[in-house]
Amino acid sequence: MKPAIARTNYLLLRDDGTVHYWFSKFLTDQFANPHTRELSGQSCRLLYRFLASAHIELALRATEGSCLSYDEAKALIALCWRPLPEIEAMGDRAMTRLTSATAGKAPAKLPNAVKPNTVHKRLHHIAQALEFYREVFIDPRIPFSAAREELRSAYGITCDQLRRAIRGTKQSHHLAIKSLPRDKYLAIIEAVFTRPDHLFQAATGRRCRTVLRDRAMTLLACEGLRPGALGNVALRDFQPHRNLLAITDNRAKRSGRVTANTPVLKLGDSVQVNSGSETIITLWPFTVRAIQEYIDTERDAVLRKRLTNRSDGFLFLSDQGEPLKHRSSITLMFNKLGDRLAELGLLDVTNDPYFMEQKRYHFYSYVLRHSAASFFLAEKCREIAVQHGFTMPSDFNDVPDRVKDLMKLRFGWTINSTMPEHYAKRALTDQANVTLMEFNQHLLDAVQARKQYRETGDGL
Repeated sequence: MKPAIARTNYLLLRDDGTVHYWFSKFLTDQFANPHTRELSGQSCRLLYRFLASAHIELALRATEGSCLSYDEAKALIALCWRPLPEIEAMGDRAMTRLTSATAGKAPAKLPNAVKPNTVHKRLHHIAQALEFYREVFIDPRIPFSAAREELRSAYGITCDQLRRAIRGTKQSHHLAIKSLPRDKYLAIIEAVFTRPDHLFQAATGRRCRTVLRDRAMTLLACEGLRPGALGNVALRDFQPHRNLLAITDNRAKRSGRVTANTPVLKLGDSVQVNSGSETIITLWPFTVRAIQEYIDTERDAVLRKRLTNRSDGFLFLSDQGEPLKHRSSITLMFNKLGDRLAELGLLDVTNDPYFMEQKRYHFYSYVLRHSAASFFLAEKCREIAVQHGFTMPSDFNDVPDRVKDLMKLRFGWTINSTMPEHYAKRALTDQANVTLMEFNQHLLDAVQARKQYRETGDGL
C-alpha cells in the first residue's frame, strides 16, 4: 500500500491503485496532525498485510459475531515487532510461516526488531482502526441490538488484547527522563549565548552562516520548546518588549503542503484531543536578546537578498529566505551542536548515577526540554519555599499544585497530564541523591581530617 494526498483527504492505495476506503476514511476523519496520521497509516498498512495473508474478511466475521481469535491477535502482535518494509516485501507464504505457532524466537529478541514504544503505538492505532470500522461501517448495518452488542463485545476483547500486549513504554517512567544536571544545563546555556562562534561551525571549522539563528533556536529549546515548535514560530508571535513568546499553530501560514516532515506544533491542529500546546511563555532576557539580534542581522540580510519575501511570516528561515521545511534540518543542527559540546567537555559525566556507564551525556533537542522542565520545577518549588518559609518537598505529592499547573501552562501539557508528576519524581530523586553524595563527601572529609590529625599528633 502507498499513501497519497487528495486535497484534505489522506488516502491509502492498494497495489492496483484503488483506494482502501475504510483506512482512508479512518485516517482522514480521526487525525489532523500529519505526523500522527503518517504513523497510524503505517499501522493500517501492517494490518492490511496481516489480514490479506491470513485471508481474513472482517465483514464476513461480523456476520458470525466475531473479530480476531486469540491466536490471530497474538500473531498480529508478534508481527508488529517487524519493520514495515520487511513485512510489505514478504509474500503470503512467508507471512503465514512468520505468524504461525512455530515461528521461532520471540520477536522482541530479533536483531532488527523495532522499539517497544513503536510496537505500543502500532497496536493502539490498529485497535483504534478496528473500533472505527465496527462503529462506522458495521454497526449501522446490523438491525438487531443483541447482534450489535455481541459484535461490540468481540471487538472489545480483541482490541483490549492488542492494547495490553505492551504495557507502556520507557518514556512513562520518571527515571527515563534524561535531563541534564543543573550545572551542566546552565553551563550549556552560558556557552551557547556567550560563545556561539565556538559551537555553531561549518564542516570546515569556520563560523556557520546561520550561527545567530541556531543560537536563538537552541536557547528557545532551553526554554522548553519542542523541536517541531521551533520551526513553527511566526515573527508576530515574538513580543520582545514584554519578553513573551506565543506558542500557536501556524501551519495554515505555510504556502507549501504540510507533510509528516514539516515542523509543526504538537497537537496544534488536533480535533480529537484537548491540546495544551498553545500557550504564552515568558522568555529569559538573554533569549529575547539573542532572537532580536538574529532578526536584526541574519534574518534581515537573508530577506534583502531576494526580490520577494518568501518567509510566510515565520521567524526562523533557511538560507533561501523560506520557512524551515523539514524537521531533519532542526535535528541535524542539534546533532552537530551535541558533537561540539562533547568536544568542549560540556557533556562529560561526573557523578550522575543515571549515566554511570557513560562517559558523556547523550545530547538531542529533547534533552534541553527535559532539563528545562526539571529546572523550572526545582526553581518554582524553591521560590515558594522561600516566600512562605516552607522546606523543599521531600515527596512528589508535596509539590504544590500551583507549581504543577504552571508547568502544564509553560510546557504545553493538557490539564489532565501527569507529566509534572514524572518530573517531580525525577527532580526529587536527583535531590535525594545529591544530598546523599554530599553526606558521603562529608564522611570522607571527616576521615581525612582525622587521619591528618593523627599524623600531626604522632609527629609532635
